[in-house]
Amino acid sequence: QVLFPGLDLRFLRLLRLLRVFKLTRYFTSFELLLTVLHEERKSLTGIFFIMMVMLTLAASALYLVERDIQPNSFGSIPQAMWWAVAALTTVGYGDVYPISLTGQILGSLVTILGIGMVALPSGILASAFSEQMRRRREALEDTIQDALEDGLITDEELAAIRKVGRNLSMSEEQIEKFVEESQHIFNKDRNI
Repeated sequence: QVLFPGLDLRFLRLLRLLRVFKLTRYFTSFELLLTVLHEERKSLTGIFFIMMVMLTLAASALYLVERDIQPNSFGSIPQAMWWAVAALTTVGYGDVYPISLTGQILGSLVTILGIGMVALPSGILASAFSEQMRRRREALEDTIQDALEDGLITDEELAAIRKVGRNLSMSEEQIEKFVEESQHIFNKDRNI
């Protein structure tokens, strides 16, 4: 207040919310999500770029079609972008919409494209999340197989298995069951 009289700096308290991100190290699902986002950053950036191009093209096209009919809503391309954002994100507020037949056809096409654009990042993230989980399961299986090479699982090996299992967000019971099943399969294969 001394340096900036009249400026309310209470909004800086929002920066305290950044501490929430420190909690991610305690939740493996958050850590997994951050890993997936990091791995897919190029794909997601590409999709964001495509969405921005589509947004600009949709707003420009609707501006050309509706500017004379609705100058208050579509009088400029930035004004038309409000409608384009609502249409591409499939929110469709309804406060601004095309009224000409050409504008309505264009609006329908943009809305259908918007559904696809929402589905693209969802599919990429779901696929990457599944792939990351598969890798972690394989790591657990490899850790168990390495531990079973001599036929016995030592305490140290069991601790390593539990650590990998916890990274998969598995409960202790699930980890124990997985180890028992792996031991059963290992013993069965040895007897054959």
